Amino acid sequence: MERSGDRVRVTVRLNQVSPETQLWANEYNGGVRDLLRLEDEIARAVADEIQVKLTPQERARLAGSRPVDPEAQDDYFHALHVRNKRAVTTTHYSEQDLLEAISYFRQATEKDPKYGPAYAGMADAYIELGNPWSGSRPAKETLPLAKAAATRAAEVDPLLGEAHFVLAETIELDDWNWSEAERQYKLALELSPNYAPAHEQYGRFLQSLGRNDEAMKQVAYAAELNPMDLRIRAVVGLVTLASRQYDSAISHFKELNASYPGLGDFGLGWCYREKKMYPEAIAALEREVHRRRDPVPLANLASVYGLAGRKREAVKLIDELKERSREHYISDAVFVEAYIGLGEKDEAMARLERAFEEHDQWMVDIKSYPGWDALRSEPRFQALVRRMNFPQ
Repeated sequence: MERSGDRVRVTVRLNQVSPETQLWANEYNGGVRDLLRLEDEIARAVADEIQVKLTPQERARLAGSRPVDPEAQDDYFHALHVRNKRAVTTTHYSEQDLLEAISYFRQATEKDPKYGPAYAGMADAYIELGNPWSGSRPAKETLPLAKAAATRAAEVDPLLGEAHFVLAETIELDDWNWSEAERQYKLALELSPNYAPAHEQYGRFLQSLGRNDEAMKQVAYAAELNPMDLRIRAVVGLVTLASRQYDSAISHFKELNASYPGLGDFGLGWCYREKKMYPEAIAALEREVHRRRDPVPLANLASVYGLAGRKREAVKLIDELKERSREHYISDAVFVEAYIGLGEKDEAMARLERAFEEHDQWMVDIKSYPGWDALRSEPRFQALVRRMNFPQ
């Protein structure tokens, strides 16, 4: 997209991934204030070109777009750029990028209080900020902020699929209201059936409930919709792993590594650990720790060191995590499998119980995550599962 004053020119190309070829291209011109209408015109043209049948809700949304404050739109696109700039090389966000994106999303909503996509983007960034994978804030702090932004997005733009998607996430992760979360996921997909992140996260939701076949279909379709999204490709492997299909998951993560060296190592480490192939698990996780010395890879490596009898090395990594947690928040859930590796189930359960009280995002995986299987016979673990209110 090129901009000159209050005019914009957008060049759109439709490419086929395999075999790689350009299928269609066109150029669109318009005013900055009407950029949403221009986007809708482009969306209709692309849909017609690839003969996608739009739902009545999608057609209503395309027909009902309103002008947006140009400065608000600038802030929104700036936020998207900041949040997503690492997406081509990694599956994780950085705290700095998320905080900067939130600032720009907030500025957009202040300039245009009815700008639904900006509220939805803000909600998504808050969710990521409280995710133990890439976040650095307690979920108890970030999820209410995410839910407020998601609720506002759905209020000001009820036909925006992304709004109902982030609302579904907050209801799942914070309220543990499984029926309402699923209703919102389905509404998001009804409004935006080709929105890949909604299929991805709905698949993870289904997998957390043990509906593995449905989960695999959703994440596979998300990958089909957006084959270049590294995060979605990683999630396909994680759902396969959580379904206990370890050999298939290993094949998937090896393929991911072949295309993007190193990005499949964390998944390989988990799979090899569950197959008790500890030397292979250690090798994969040591590569991951060398690539990014973050809390989750460190805890995973500690767990395998412990299981492999290398207790001293496991304790050393746990001590490093404890020291880092004094200056920077680390989720208690991150420590759980490290203590499982050492055979210290009481400490692992204490950490998991604190994660429950914090409404840690990983609690939704308590029924399905293989890394916590060693605790399943513990009465305290079973009590936590009951308190999560999973549907029967």
